[in-house]
Amino acid sequence: MARAVSVTEVKARLSGLINSIAYGGERIIIQSRGRSRAALVSVEDLRRVEGAHPSRPSKAQRTLALVHADRVRKTLKGLKLTDSVKELRRIREGRLRGLS
Repeated sequence: MARAVSVTEVKARLSGLINSIAYGGERIIIQSRGRSRAALVSVEDLRRVEGAHPSRPSKAQRTLALVHADRVRKTLKGLKLTDSVKELRRIREGRLRGLS
């Protein structure tokens, strides 16, 4: 379980806290005015957390996705897409005729 420490205490005891975290496996919650604001954890804990949550795609990945989307849009441009409700009705009616 993490131990809560004030910002003032962190400033005064940073070196000792780092050793407790790195070698003692301790986790520290930094509080300011009674509210939790940040945490100090070991590099091992940080890697575990980062590995558990997929990171946000990079700017290059987002740009590439937009380029692909634009290509799809251009490919579809000019194609007449039928109204899905009408298309579903047509398919349903065809099935019903096949059952009769």
